[in-house]
Amino acid sequence: MKTINKIIIAASFSLTTAQINAATNVLPNEFQIEVDQPTFVLPQFSGPFREREATVAPEELETAERLRSMLDQGKKQAVLKELEAFYDIELSVAMIMLKAQLYFALEEYSKAEKAYQAALNRSPQLVRAHSDLGQLYLIQKQYKKARSYFARAVALGANDAVIHGQLAYLNLTQFGAYAAISAYQQALAIEPEREQWQQGLFVALTEAKMYQAAEALLSDLIEKSPNKSSIWLNQAVLKLEQNDSLGALSALELAILLGDNRESNLKTAAQLHLQLDSFDRAVELINTHLSNYKLDLASLNTYLTWLSQRGLNSQSQHIIDSLETKFATFDNKTKSVILLHRAKISQENQQLKSAKNDFQQALNFNPNHGEVLIAYADFLASQKQFTQAETLLLRAEALDKTQKQAMLNRAQMYVDLQNFAAALSVLKSVATRYPSTEGIRQQIDILENILITKAQHTQS
Repeated sequence: MKTINKIIIAASFSLTTAQINAATNVLPNEFQIEVDQPTFVLPQFSGPFREREATVAPEELETAERLRSMLDQGKKQAVLKELEAFYDIELSVAMIMLKAQLYFALEEYSKAEKAYQAALNRSPQLVRAHSDLGQLYLIQKQYKKARSYFARAVALGANDAVIHGQLAYLNLTQFGAYAAISAYQQALAIEPEREQWQQGLFVALTEAKMYQAAEALLSDLIEKSPNKSSIWLNQAVLKLEQNDSLGALSALELAILLGDNRESNLKTAAQLHLQLDSFDRAVELINTHLSNYKLDLASLNTYLTWLSQRGLNSQSQHIIDSLETKFATFDNKTKSVILLHRAKISQENQQLKSAKNDFQQALNFNPNHGEVLIAYADFLASQKQFTQAETLLLRAEALDKTQKQAMLNRAQMYVDLQNFAAALSVLKSVATRYPSTEGIRQQIDILENILITKAQHTQS
């Protein structure tokens, strides 16, 4: 019988460890830092034409000067009306381009597209037409066409930072980081102070895992602008990419100090502090997050779960107390989460009546809250109310998110009750549904050995 007891303890310990391992995965290892993403630049109407790209016919010079004067006075519609009086074949390419640009500026995109194409039919290597068409398609979110025209403009010799930057952006989104790096470098070489090109190049280098190059870029930017929160956010991203949680947190805290209080960044900073066991600052950030933004149910549950796992019940209680005055305004799912954690704290403090009441209220607000069903079942099992606990675990098993954990807990309860046959049956079901469960075959072997040993003792 001593042998059986040792095996029971081993089985019990192993199952409990599995539960703990499952619970510690509440907070994701992949943190989210919200940084400024690469963007495209909205084009501005930039004048009627460039003589190096399209030449006005000699007979149009007088008209061109008059139209230029009208444009300087902001009379776009009047200029367009005059141009529309001519067939395209009667106009030089420069005048067709002017018409296209006016359509573009007045957001008549379909007419602008036709005019640009007419210009290209006459002059296929017209850089301005290719680049403007790229902008036109970009605004209309026709990204493949936009990229094609920007690439053609660059191939024909376009040396405009915006064109290189737009091509880089589209290469990044369509073909990945390596396709974007060179174009961003070209844009940055022409406009080294342009933040969009700095950000785009940083993102491309980071996604390409060229960390040394990204670090060098950031070091240069930090030296020039040490008080820009966006640069420190990029530094935090880079450190996280290299699994340097402490370095990421230092950079993120600097960004927050410099005024970046975006919700996701406060949340990530709090999570990093929790991971690094700097609990006071974590709680401070959690309170800032919960005070300044609409209550995020997933974040609240994450925060309270991690504080609980570290035994910081007073901090959890403080957060819950701060929500007390708003409790009536929350939806039922949020109320259920708050009551779940309040019940756990009461249970930890041996306030069993309060714990039971909060567990029950949490279920009343959300009968299908799997975490409540499991936690309440464990509480009832600790009070020897096994039938009620079993009922709750079976309810939790009916929910996809908690099915596996509820089955493991039910198997554990059967082990505690020395109902090894029932525990074995449940574990076999777990193995069938979740064959990759760590240690499941070992647990089944242990229980089978227990049953064999018991049968041998019974026979003898």
